[in-house]
Amino acid sequence: MYLSTKQSELMSELAAKLSALTELICAPVAPAEETFQVAASDDIFADIPPTRLLRIVEGQVDYSLHGKLVMHFEAGDLLGLPRSLNLPQGQFSCSGPTSLVAYERDSLVEYASHDLKYQRNWTYFLVCSISYFEQALTQELRGEFQPAAGFLHFRAGETIIQQGDTADRVYTLLEGAADAVCDGVTVGQIHPNEIFGALAVFTRQPRMASVIARSDCTLLAVRKEEFIALIEHQPHICLGLIEEMAAKINQLNGQLLQLKSGGT
Repeated sequence: MYLSTKQSELMSELAAKLSALTELICAPVAPAEETFQVAASDDIFADIPPTRLLRIVEGQVDYSLHGKLVMHFEAGDLLGLPRSLNLPQGQFSCSGPTSLVAYERDSLVEYASHDLKYQRNWTYFLVCSISYFEQALTQELRGEFQPAAGFLHFRAGETIIQQGDTADRVYTLLEGAADAVCDGVTVGQIHPNEIFGALAVFTRQPRMASVIARSDCTLLAVRKEEFIALIEHQPHICLGLIEEMAAKINQLNGQLLQLKSGGT
């Protein structure tokens, strides 16, 4: 089994475990009928009794939910468990010849009642299935909250952020170098891969400093609403921001001490 979108390495490993566990829970139980073939079908469960599960012997089955293609199933995968328990489920279809074998749900479950090892395999199968779909849901949510970012280019000497302006974007410097300037005094430097402009977004205050390109720069700009939504759904990004802000504070403290020392 694999998602219709790009699948992470972790999910591929979970899919492989599910395939192995499916073999373990199906091997000891006799199929409900001989292997049969479906040429092509919009709903392979249309004429299948509600308590039957289908295991793919050969071919590919597509799974859609509310009209959206969600994932693909391959040889060895077991289909229809939620349907057999009268739980909500999408639609299984195939566009080419597919060989299937049917199992009676109760036969699979009953075998677990007198075999502890088999029962454990069933438990592992169910937990692994939950983990797979949990990861799939996380991936879908992250995709939903990808910001509509834009690339900007500035020449050396141009102003990227103007002190006193309203904060409406957060930036990431991709190429080049820039200086943070407050009241005409350079108070910091911005390097490639550094996020800047976030503090004013969080505090809802005007920009405290200007940012001026020291060399030709390429930036990634994200609107503040999208950045806040991204932070809410991917909070690990905050850790990097906190580390960068702490480094800036230490840098400013050092400059302040130097100024005081020079004044005395």
